Amino acid sequence: MSTIREEFREPVRRTLRWMLSLRDAQGRIVCPEHKVEHTGKSAGAAVMAAILGELDDDDTLRAAALQQGERMVANLVREGTSPCHTFRPGRHDPFNCSNSVIDGGACSDALAELVHRLGPRMDGEQRERFRDASLLHARTYLRYAVLDKGIPAQRAWGLSGLANAWTLERDETLERAALEAVGVLEGIQNADGSYPYHPLEWGGAHAGCGDVSAFYQSRVTGFLLFALERLGRDPRDGLFAGPLERGLDFLLAMQGPDGIKAGLVEAKPWYWGATYEVASNVFDVYAFAAGWRAFRRRSLADAALRAFRAWAAHLEPDGRPRSHFDGHGRTKSYQCPVFWAAHAEWVARSFELLEQAAASAPSLARTVGQGIDLRVGWFPNAELGRLEDDAVVAWVRGARPGFNVHHGSPHGAGLIRVLRKSDGAELVTRCRLGGSQEAEWNGKAGLPAPLRGWRANKDELRFSLWLARNHWRGERYGAALRAPFAVAARGLVAYAAPRVSSAFFLAPTARVFGDSIVLTSGVAWRDGRPVPGVLLERTFQLDGSGLSVRERRLRAPAGLDLAYSVPRAARDVERDADEVRYRLA
Repeated sequence: MSTIREEFREPVRRTLRWMLSLRDAQGRIVCPEHKVEHTGKSAGAAVMAAILGELDDDDTLRAAALQQGERMVANLVREGTSPCHTFRPGRHDPFNCSNSVIDGGACSDALAELVHRLGPRMDGEQRERFRDASLLHARTYLRYAVLDKGIPAQRAWGLSGLANAWTLERDETLERAALEAVGVLEGIQNADGSYPYHPLEWGGAHAGCGDVSAFYQSRVTGFLLFALERLGRDPRDGLFAGPLERGLDFLLAMQGPDGIKAGLVEAKPWYWGATYEVASNVFDVYAFAAGWRAFRRRSLADAALRAFRAWAAHLEPDGRPRSHFDGHGRTKSYQCPVFWAAHAEWVARSFELLEQAAASAPSLARTVGQGIDLRVGWFPNAELGRLEDDAVVAWVRGARPGFNVHHGSPHGAGLIRVLRKSDGAELVTRCRLGGSQEAEWNGKAGLPAPLRGWRANKDELRFSLWLARNHWRGERYGAALRAPFAVAARGLVAYAAPRVSSAFFLAPTARVFGDSIVLTSGVAWRDGRPVPGVLLERTFQLDGSGLSVRERRLRAPAGLDLAYSVPRAARDVERDADEVRYRLA
C-alpha cells in the first residue's frame, strides 16, 4: 500500500477522473469549452494516471495513461515540408489556446515519463513508439524552440520536455541545447530573482509585458529544477544554485500564509477574473518541493504544503479546478478548467516530497500568529516589498512598468494586499478594475480626454474580437456579444475619464528601513501619466502587532479634487486635512 496520504492523492485523483470523464469514443479528452483535444493537456492526464496507477495499483488508470500516450503519438505531425515535427493542434487551431513549445514540451516530457514509469508493462513496439515520438519532437523542434521563444516560461516548459527526452538516449546535441537554455533563462532573470513575463528585448509588445508575473514565476524556477534533475546536474552546483534560490525566494515572498500569492503583481491580468488565482499553485507546489529537496530549507517545504492546500480547497466536488472563489466584482477567468486540471500532474510529481514535508512537520497546519520578528523584504527589480509581523503580512509595490487594460500590473505604488494571519481576513479591499480603491488617494483632475483612452488601448480593441470568439465557442453568447463593448468601456472610456489615483502612479521612490517602507509618490490618470504638482509621502510600518499606515499629502494644486479612502478594516483612525493615520491588525 502506498505511503502517500489521501490528503494529497484524493484531490489529484478527483481532478484526473474529471478529465477522463471528458473522453470521447476515440479516447480523446475533448474540452467542453473549446471543443478541441488539448493534446498538451492530455499529456498531463497521462502523467497523473501513470503515477496514481502505480500508487493505487490500478490497471484502469495505467491503461488510461497508455491510451493518452497513444493519442500524443497520433498527434505528432510533420510541419509541411519542414523536418520539424510538432504535436497537433498546437498553434494550428486557435481554440487550442496554446502553442507548439508548450504542448511539445509537455508531450515529449510525458512520453518519456511513460516509458520510464510503465515501460515494463508496455510491449516493445509501443515502448519504441513512445520513445521515438518524444525524441523526434525534441530533435526537430524543442532544441531550437528553447532558445528562440520570447516568453521565459514557454522556453522553460519546452526545456522540461527536452531534458526528459534526453534521458531516453543520451544525445549530446540535446544536452548542449538544454544546458544553453538553462543559461539563457538564468541570464534573463532579474537580480532579485523575479522573471519578466515577456521581456521587451525578447519581443514584448507593451511595456507591461515586461512586468513580473505571480502566475508564471514558479514555472520557470520549477521547470529549471526539473530539467537539471533529468539532466543529472546538481542544482546546488555553483553554476545553478544562485539563480534557483533567488527565484524561490521571490516566489516565497509573494506567497501569503494562506498559500495564495499577491495576484496584483501580474503582467497578464486579463487572464484572471479576480485579484488572485490558485491555478498556478500546482507549479508552486513543484517548485517549492523540488527546491526543498535541493536546498533543504524548511521554509520551502512549508510553502509547498500551503500552496497545495490552497489549490485543493478550490476544487469543485467533481474535481474541476477553479482559479478563484466567486465574489463581488469577480468574473470568469480566461483559461479553461482542462488546462488547470492537466497541470495537476506537477502535484502528482511532488507526492513523495509533500508526504515527507507533512510527516516532518505534522503541526504545520494552518496555524499563524505564533510569534515572529519583524521582517521587511524588498525586491528592487520588481519593486515589491513584503512586511510581516505576528499579526499581518502586507505587500507594497513601488515603481512598475506602464500598463493598459490587458498588459501590466493594474495596481501599484502602495499597498496591494494586507492579510491578517489569525483568520486569513483581507484587510484592504482590492478590485482589479476599480478606479477608486481603499487605502489610496482618489479624485478627479481635468476633463474627459478621449485621446488618452485611445492612445492607451486602441490596439486592445482588436484583441476583444478574439475574446468574443472564445466566449462564443464556449457557448457564452451573452459574454461574446458584450466582450468588445466591455473592452471599449474599460479601455477607452475608463482611461479617458478624469479619475486619478495614487494606485495609477508608476514611478514612486521607495526607501526601505528595518521595520518600514516609505514611498514618495503622486497621483496619475489611469494611463499612468502623473498629475502635475502632487507629492505624497506614504509610510507603511510594522509595530509588532500590525501595520501602521501614515499617509501625508505634502503638496497638491489648489482646487484638486483628491481625498484618501480609509479601509473599512482600519483601526485607530486619525486624520486632518493633509494627513491620515491608522492601523491594520
